[in-house]
Amino acid sequence: MINSFIFLLAPNLSLIFFTQNPEIGLANRFVIILIAILIALFSRFILMKVMNRGMMSKSKKIKDSDIELQMAEIQNSNTIKFIVLDSESDFSDTSLNRHQMVDNAKKVMNQQFKLDLLIVLVYFIVALIIYAEYPLDALPYFLYLTLFLIWTIMRFIGFRHQFKAYQEGLFRFVSPIWKLVFAIFQTRWYMLLALVVILSTLLKALSGFLFGDYDDGIIFLIPVIFHLFLINRIRSKARKRPNLKLLILRVFLISKTSMFTFSSLAKFWKHFGSYFTVADPSFYRVYWKRKFNHKFPVIIVFIFLIYTQLENSSADSGTGSPFAPFVFLMIIAAIIFIIYSRRRMKLDFVSNKEELNKELEKLIKQPVKLDNTFKEKPMSCHDNTWKITVEKLVTTANVVLMDLRGFSEKNKGCEYEVNLLLNSVKLENILFLGYTTAIPLIKKVIQEKFKTLDKGSPNLEIPNPNAMIYEVKKENNKETQQIMDLLIDKAIQN
Repeated sequence: MINSFIFLLAPNLSLIFFTQNPEIGLANRFVIILIAILIALFSRFILMKVMNRGMMSKSKKIKDSDIELQMAEIQNSNTIKFIVLDSESDFSDTSLNRHQMVDNAKKVMNQQFKLDLLIVLVYFIVALIIYAEYPLDALPYFLYLTLFLIWTIMRFIGFRHQFKAYQEGLFRFVSPIWKLVFAIFQTRWYMLLALVVILSTLLKALSGFLFGDYDDGIIFLIPVIFHLFLINRIRSKARKRPNLKLLILRVFLISKTSMFTFSSLAKFWKHFGSYFTVADPSFYRVYWKRKFNHKFPVIIVFIFLIYTQLENSSADSGTGSPFAPFVFLMIIAAIIFIIYSRRRMKLDFVSNKEELNKELEKLIKQPVKLDNTFKEKPMSCHDNTWKITVEKLVTTANVVLMDLRGFSEKNKGCEYEVNLLLNSVKLENILFLGYTTAIPLIKKVIQEKFKTLDKGSPNLEIPNPNAMIYEVKKENNKETQQIMDLLIDKAIQN
């Protein structure tokens, strides 16, 4: 509806902004950006509807063999006890493992920084050799290299404080400002600039070969080959890094709890390992918002620059305003994006056990992203495949976070997951979360499920069984850090 409305208005708007007056040209750009935002929001709304329908549907590829038969349950003679922690508890022991993990992550970051500086240095040396006599001819190229160098340095400075959710002392107050200032350097701009440098250098090498300057062509190929070689080497090393795999299970359809878990907790876990979760609409509202915030500024800048170039060209040539055609092209691009994303969504849904295993194998083979942080793996499931997905993930993860905030007598849909965890995962590798008001109910459900366990349960007949519950009160950075410390401690013990 919004796209159609914009399309109908576009021809009239193009008449309004036809004049190449500077103020009108600026208004053109502002309206183009506004339309781009509306199109993006509408596209996200459509894709959310598609996602919801997929989750409510049933997979036709599911096989009877995919559904595991339940093992016989036997009476458990032990009585489970509880360790309840909160923000006032002592976490000095658990923080030691986190310090070790942070030190390891910083070593990887320092190595990456040194290699990035070496790559930029090689590019600069090659450019100085080629353009020693005519440096002005290489100003645009040097601009790309300078931006890449600035992003490399600023990314390194800002990245050093991304490993902790909670800061002590003066930096506790400076941290939000610090993160705001360096936020742009933690986005995909770094990889985009690296790609621009590679492509621009490669084009110079190809032009050298095409015009007979073979020496220049070969010299320009050297930094590109060196850059790609180091990227491949870094990714090969990344496969060998310890990956603390975290499974996050939770009460579905609660946006508030999803915001805390996936905007606060999961973004720090990426430095230590991958996380899995079974996605629901509340998860995607948070997940897509984060991706939207990272990618959309880059897209807006491109749209602004492209439209500015088109408008300036039309002014020089005396042709009409590109406003209406540009809006039309944005709408076409949005339609193509929706069609493509819809197809990708259908392919990403877990349809049977074979597809699930393939997805997990991909993650094991290549667990790290281009920015050297670990990949996240949200699983989109049909109504009849989410159980087999959870059953597989509980045996894949090193540690499980069972987030029971929002758990109540009216919303006890997580009882299946609680029962599955007690039958599949050692208690020492599970951390339960809950609000203060829900703690008695959480204890009650765990006690009931612990009375009878599957014959193959690792928690059957264990001495002094204890379930750990973290009582969430404020959902602030301090609690985020303490929950992370507990999860890291449990994952390392696995």
